[in-house]
Amino acid sequence: MPQDSSTYTDKFYINDSEYEIHSSHQLNLDSLIQSYGTGYQTTIPYTPYKDPNLEKPNMIPMYCFIFFFIVIFIWVITEVLRKFGYYTSNFSYTDPDYYETTPSSTPWDPTYDTQPQQKILTYYGNELNFSKPVLTEVLTKRFPYYNTLDGFLKDKFLIRLQKFIGSKTFYIHDESGFKEMPILISAAAIQLSFGFEKYLLPDFPYINIYPQEFLGVYPTIRYLEGNVSGNTINMSWKHFLDGFQCPNDGQNVGLHEMAHAYHFQNFETGKHEDQDFTSNFPKFNNYANKAFSQEALPGYDLYSDYALTNFQEFWAESVEIFFEKPMQLKATYPDLYIAMCDLMNQQPCK
Repeated sequence: MPQDSSTYTDKFYINDSEYEIHSSHQLNLDSLIQSYGTGYQTTIPYTPYKDPNLEKPNMIPMYCFIFFFIVIFIWVITEVLRKFGYYTSNFSYTDPDYYETTPSSTPWDPTYDTQPQQKILTYYGNELNFSKPVLTEVLTKRFPYYNTLDGFLKDKFLIRLQKFIGSKTFYIHDESGFKEMPILISAAAIQLSFGFEKYLLPDFPYINIYPQEFLGVYPTIRYLEGNVSGNTINMSWKHFLDGFQCPNDGQNVGLHEMAHAYHFQNFETGKHEDQDFTSNFPKFNNYANKAFSQEALPGYDLYSDYALTNFQEFWAESVEIFFEKPMQLKATYPDLYIAMCDLMNQQPCK
């Protein structure tokens, strides 16, 4: 009988053993490997799948970092140029951490500094809680600027004064203190900054009050009426009162030291600056530079010789003259007076 062509028998070997398989069994490679895999090996080529989106690294974070760094760098350079551009004048700039008034010839009692730990009274402004009637009584009696204000501006002055006192700590270097001390010294700051938006001087939380001249040790040992050092405003109470008892002589240690403090706050700390003040200061600097040169000539004596020693002292004395001799300032240096009106946002001649 002829052989059926649809079926067949084949032989193959695994591990030297002979096996027969009929074509109808339909075995596949996987079943053989599972049954006899210990002696059978095969190699199947493998080509891994490559995602085209993963071929290139993600550069977006790096680009963002570079852009952010460039922006910060440009901002820093701009701030440096803006701030230091104000000092391109004939003025010689002094140590910004140390401003002082001219030394006085009044005798100084060294006992107030030889044992300061025994004679310091500490008052925390946020615990003083002076009422508006108390503030009004003190200001009306001893602070001429307050009496020039109308009712609305007086209320504004009192509100600012309460906030300023509450933000400071007062150290009185004496055996006794008076409520007028923190009130009037703080009022000098409010007078100067009455046209500013930011007036609290947060970089100067401490105010030292000495009964009279006190000892300064940097850069040389000498006696001072007042100075600004570090984060502290220092004041001689005797000379402070003298400044407000003679409100028309152009000499006021309270305004003088506060002028140093506000300049330092706006131009040296880099924070809490008043934008109107800093933007208007170059105009003042321009006309003050001209007045500085003119005051050095014979016949010009609106400013003291001490004001001509450096920029900081000329600026501080300009504030004193602006409030105490505004008519003379306007008549002698009209452009400077107008520049200061814009800078301080006040018009004392009116």
